[in-house]
Amino acid sequence: MSPRQYSNSEMSEFDYHLRLYHNTDNSAVQDLYLNAMMWHPQAPLRPFLKLVATTTTAKVLYAISALGLAMWTCYYPVLGRVISLTGCAAVLLQLGLAFRMISSVVKQNLNDDLLDVSRHYRLVSASGDEANAQQEGRLETSGPRAFWVVEATHKVTGRKELAGCAGLDFIEKYGKPEGELRRMVVSGHHTRRGVAAMVIKAAIVHAKAHNLPSIYLSTSSLQGPAIKLYEKHGWVVEERREMPAFETRACIVSLLFSD
Repeated sequence: MSPRQYSNSEMSEFDYHLRLYHNTDNSAVQDLYLNAMMWHPQAPLRPFLKLVATTTTAKVLYAISALGLAMWTCYYPVLGRVISLTGCAAVLLQLGLAFRMISSVVKQNLNDDLLDVSRHYRLVSASGDEANAQQEGRLETSGPRAFWVVEATHKVTGRKELAGCAGLDFIEKYGKPEGELRRMVVSGHHTRRGVAAMVIKAAIVHAKAHNLPSIYLSTSSLQGPAIKLYEKHGWVVEERREMPAFETRACIVSLLFSD
């Protein structure tokens, strides 16, 4: 089944169409991934910083800062100033380290498969009109790997932008072939429009067409709505691994879809 058959445009000012990645999508895909992971309201960065800010260590530092402030304004201004400012600096340092941890993971992914999507996912120049295909950067799959984008076209202006993307990778787990759903992100401007569901359905169809018995994915407990979406489409939680950093309750969640 062609990816172009999937679309969802109801109750929206945009028309949504799923297609395979083009070479001309490179910078747009990187920007989409960066914004979805770091800056938009549902990005995992925000709940992670909130968790770090509410750990036992953070609460102790708040208490120390408050004590120092009380000393500063009452009886021991010099000592109180030092204690209060030290406590505040420690809190900011902890939040800064948490931010750096998330940003380093995002940067690593941008420099991994997203650095050269067509090469990593083994996409080749589209057959047919070779001249137009090369000019437009159109590609097609050469095996079980694939990478899709959802293109949003404004119904009035015709302006186009990427609303979401995801890749299906090929791995061997315990000596058996398995698909891996990677880099699934949706733009904050296009949530609740069925964008993620379009990509998920295409990945399942593609995996079945290439005899992949299962599709694995890894996400974090910070992305609760995404986990519920995967479970709705047939994934089940296979494993939860704690993230020891900063004493948070966050964990890495592994899910598996089996035909």
